[in-house]
Amino acid sequence: LRLYEMFLGPVEQSKPWDTKGIDGVNRFLKKFWRLFYDSDRCLVEDGEPSAEELKVLHRLIGKEEADILSFSFNTTISAFMIAVNELTALGCHKKAILEQLVILLSPFAPHICEELWERLAHSGSVSFAPFPEYVEAYTVEDSCTYAVSFNGKTRFTLDLPKSLSREEVEKNVRELPQTAKYVGGQTIVKVIVVPGKIVNIVIR
Repeated sequence: LRLYEMFLGPVEQSKPWDTKGIDGVNRFLKKFWRLFYDSDRCLVEDGEPSAEELKVLHRLIGKEEADILSFSFNTTISAFMIAVNELTALGCHKKAILEQLVILLSPFAPHICEELWERLAHSGSVSFAPFPEYVEAYTVEDSCTYAVSFNGKTRFTLDLPKSLSREEVEKNVRELPQTAKYVGGQTIVKVIVVPGKIVNIVIR
C-alpha cells in the first residue's frame, strides 16, 4: 500500500484510486523477491558483477538520488521496475548488486526490505545502511549504433563498441551476412566510416 501510494503520481497532485494498480505493485514486489529466492531456495551468490549489471544498478542510484530531492517518488518506482526487469533478464543474483537494491528500495517498501536485509545476514535495520554511492563511469554507454548503408541507402543498423577503430568497424561490417546479401555479386569500391554514426559501402 505504501509503495502504491507513492507510485500513483506526484505527491502534490490528487490522483485516482484504482485497485488494479495495487495488483501491479504487488507483482513488482514478487518479481523483486524472486531475484533473491525461488520458493524457499536462496539464489543469492557471491561473485563480481558484470559491467551490464553495474550499469543497471548505478543508473537506478542516480535516478533515485535526483528524484528524492524533488519528491518525485513515482518516477523512482518506475525506474526500479525497469531495473528489476533488466536484472531478471540478465539472470542477476549477485549479492553485491542485490544488497544495494535492498537499501535503495527500503524507503519505499521497508517491510520486505527489512526481511531481505536480515536474510542477507545483516544485523540491525537496513535504514541505518549507508546510501549506495553513484559512480557515473558505470553508466557510460560503451557502444554505439551504426547505420549501415549501401550507395547511400540505409539497410540495417549495427551496435559496436565505441573503442573500435575505423578499420575494425569496416572489418566487422564486411563479415556480416547482411552485407554479403546486399552486395550480391557486385564489387565493393569503397567503405566510408563515420565513427559512431555511419558505415556507407559504395558498390557497383
